[in-house]
Amino acid sequence: MLAALVCSLLSVLLLAERASASPILPADTTRHAFAIGLYSHYGFIIPHDRDIRDVASSSPWGLAAEISLHFTSQKAWQYLQAYPRLGASLAYYNFDNPLVLGRGYALLVYAEPFLSAHKKFSFSFRLGAGLAYLDRVYDPQTNPDNLFYSTKISFPLEANAMANYRLNRHLLLRGGFTYKHISNGGIRQPNKGINFPSLTLGLDYVLQPADLPERQLPPSQAQTTRRYYLLALLSTLKDRKDNPTDKLPVLGITAYASQQIGRLSALTAGAEWVADFTIEKNLQDMGKDKDFQRGALLAGHELYIGRFRFSQQLGVYVYAPDKARDPVYQRYGLEYHTEKRLFWGINLKAHRHVADFLDARLGLRFQ
Repeated sequence: MLAALVCSLLSVLLLAERASASPILPADTTRHAFAIGLYSHYGFIIPHDRDIRDVASSSPWGLAAEISLHFTSQKAWQYLQAYPRLGASLAYYNFDNPLVLGRGYALLVYAEPFLSAHKKFSFSFRLGAGLAYLDRVYDPQTNPDNLFYSTKISFPLEANAMANYRLNRHLLLRGGFTYKHISNGGIRQPNKGINFPSLTLGLDYVLQPADLPERQLPPSQAQTTRRYYLLALLSTLKDRKDNPTDKLPVLGITAYASQQIGRLSALTAGAEWVADFTIEKNLQDMGKDKDFQRGALLAGHELYIGRFRFSQQLGVYVYAPDKARDPVYQRYGLEYHTEKRLFWGINLKAHRHVADFLDARLGLRFQ
């Protein structure tokens, strides 16, 4: 689903690219640039839980080959007030602990807006997601120390901030910081997730260069302060703690308001109610007569990228008869909003750096 959402974004921007050709601009300012790149990563593992501290003392490194499209039209620029790049990355990660952590192979798709892309020196930030194959997962007999991940197929998330220097029309030197998270979203336990920030150095070769003119928003579009009200249903399946091969449903509802504070950003506030039936089963096994449902208040931020929204929220439990791992938690979401009221997406709930579950959601937007 993550890949499908980002591919949908690629389709939207491609259509915008075709529809935005202007007779005022030279032809090569409305085509997209095509580039390939090679990147190196070197970092460390965050020991976010006492159970993994002994295993986390390693220095993972990686290599990634990338292919990307960089959009240059007025229409594409208006989506972000920056020139967006969309691409795919094929990465190899060595976790510096072959017996316990092994190696990882990841295919990610990403969106990356470039700020001041028309200049020699520019900045960019990236959000990416995809699929990963991990060759040394948890096994109670042969690999009991790997509590990071327990499924060979997992879901990597990536965010980075990069400084870029254009050496010439074809070469772009890049360096910055990347944060990577890999987990299975709570599909199977143990699943503490592996988090490894790294220094990143790379070089892009632009096979098809394109001009990136400096642009300005029309005065009528310079400020946007819309407010939306959103209601969504969420659901997923989650492993039982007593029997990880069996799954039980998680159902919920969320409602929140989204107040734009600029063309790209919005602040959010709302609430959610979740019924996690794995908690009900655990309470029954322990003979406890408690309500397994939980309610929480949420507040956070949304990043608008065309019809896509990347959200980060902090939740505080206000109703939890059976106390959670922590009184607060985080949510990270990706949604696609249609022209009408309908939207859908995915959302990851985590207590600190430990994923709880990954849910799918369908909702309505009102203004």
